[in-house]
Parts: sequence; C-alpha cells; structure tokens
Amino acid sequence: MKKIVPMMGCFFLIGVLAVFPCFGQEKAVETQTKQDKWYDRFEFSGLIEVEAGYGTVDFDAPNEETEENSDLDLATVELNVDVKIVDHVDGHVLFKYEEEDLFVDEGYILFSGSENRPFYVLAGKQYIPFGYFDTHFISDPATLVLGETNEGALVGGYHFGKERVDASVGLFNGRVNEIDSDDAIDNLVASVKVKPFENLELGVSYISNLASSDAFSEQMTREEGISSYVSGWGAFASFSFLDRFRLIAEYIGALDKFEAGEVYNSEDSVARKPAAWNIELGVAITDSLEAALKYEGSTDGDAGGGEFMPEAQYGAVINWAFLEKTTLALEYLHGEYADNFQTTETVTVQLAVEF
Repeated sequence: MKKIVPMMGCFFLIGVLAVFPCFGQEKAVETQTKQDKWYDRFEFSGLIEVEAGYGTVDFDAPNEETEENSDLDLATVELNVDVKIVDHVDGHVLFKYEEEDLFVDEGYILFSGSENRPFYVLAGKQYIPFGYFDTHFISDPATLVLGETNEGALVGGYHFGKERVDASVGLFNGRVNEIDSDDAIDNLVASVKVKPFENLELGVSYISNLASSDAFSEQMTREEGISSYVSGWGAFASFSFLDRFRLIAEYIGALDKFEAGEVYNSEDSVARKPAAWNIELGVAITDSLEAALKYEGSTDGDAGGGEFMPEAQYGAVINWAFLEKTTLALEYLHGEYADNFQTTETVTVQLAVEF
C-alpha cells in the first residue's frame, strides 16, 4: 500500500522554504561572508569522556548467582565541526566514537532566519525534536532510552515572542515500517517549547511512529514490521529556583498499544503500551560542585526476562568541575525490573573534558 506523506507537515515545510529566497535579497554583498578567509568560517569543539564502573545484577531466581562486572574505558569522543557557508546558511557535522565504533552522528544543513523572519530549516541526519532528555547524571534517563530518535529528516520551525516559543514540525523515514507497506517518508514529528520566564521551560512533542526510536526499534520482534504505527508523545518541565536548585521532570509514552508479541518477546501474550518518566532535583553547592537526586521508571518497559528499562530506578550523582572545562562525576543507581526479574546496583566514575 502506497504511503502518503502527512499533508500538514508538507505545507508547513514548503512555506518555510519559500521564505528563504528573501534573505539573499537583503544584503547581497554581506552574503559573501565579507570575504572572510575560508578557515575563519570553521568552528571546532568536542568532548572526551573516560568512565570506570562497577555493577551487580541480583536475579530473583534462587538458582541464579549474583553477577558482578567492572570496566574502565574510553566511553565517548565527539568532534563538532560547524561552518558558516553564507548568511543564513550553515553546515554542521558531529563525528562520534562510541562502543569501539567511529561514525557520523549528525550531519545537516541549517537555513537560519533573520530577526524579522525567525524561521529555520534543518535538512540531514539529526536528533529529531521529540523529547527533552536533559539530565544531571552520567547515565541516560529512561525517557531517552525509549524516545531518542536520530534520523535523516527535514525539520522546519519558527520562533515566537523573542524566542520564548519554538514550534517545529518534521518528516522522516523511520527504521520500522508497517507490514506490507512501502519504505517511504511517512513519519511525522512535531514539538512546541515555551519559556514564559527565564527560569522555567516547558514543552510537548509528538511522534507518529514511536517504534522508530534508536534503542526501542531494537526491541521489535518481527523483521517484516509492525501491524500499524503506534504514535508517542512527550512532555517536560525544567525549573530553576533559589539561584541554586533545578528540577527536571519528563514523561514519554505510547498513545496506543503494540500488539502482543510485536515488542520485547515474540511469545508475549500481552499488548504493550510502554511509557517512561524521569524526575531529577539538582543543587549547585558551590560554583564548581553540583549534586543531584533522581527517581525514574517505566510501565511496560519490558516483557519480563530482559533489561530494556527498569520498572523503578533511583540514585544520586556528584559533579565536580575541578578545572576549567574538566569535570569529575560520581554516580550511584539502584534499579528494579518488572516481575522481580532482577535488581541492579551500579557505581560509575566519569572524567570528562570539553574543548
């Protein structure tokens, strides 16, 4: 069956793209970047993270022994390359080393608007605007595990009210398709972020195919696809108060159920409607020392006998910026999984430098 690209997203993106020819007419000479030398157009930045960890896994089954594991390794290397092409046109590439693989994590062209026309368009491989996923911790929050999606996409947006409101919509071809459907650009993402005050940010987002998120797509059990797309939604709030506290709260969830056996375990007899949430409270003890607590969890985060998302997890972290752009972090997490399958204890130390 031929898939039809969502019309609302098409009309929005076509309208955004139609505006950009106007920019080149504003200052044709300045568009040549004022004859800057080519190397002045480039900006480089990056990140190196080294991690050491110790963990235990305690299984509920009486005949299973507690597992212990530990490791010390280079966890992540990132190199950002940003280049000014001409006025209102930029390029961005993010090279990443992770889990012994070197790859291009992001690569897109950005068409940026002016103060009078605050549109923008991103075209290329990017993290689509679904979810928030901010955290004080070393480990990824459960909301990110369920919802983060990196895809080739076309995303257009608009800033309102001196950038206090950011609305965007995009189209992409997801990893997971419906059974007997064409491999087509038929997935939609939309997001609205609002910053009513300097210390408060709120947002909601929507994705038409939750199964296409990076990690969750690997939990699909059928190579031929799923019976029908299950959309997802997210909401978040970030609130800073008393000059040193910051509260983060986020929810990501499916809007419908996946059929029994489509996700986690092909033998599962229960239809699943996964969701995840994360709540964190951080405090700046000094200018260089921060501590935070978290509670997170999931529903239908696994079908039992697995470890995709914990049913409940809590922990603490300390971040110490003991040198400029150099941070040492210590994290502890306790996780409990569905059906009392297992409990986990992990301690992670991370040394990170930015440049």
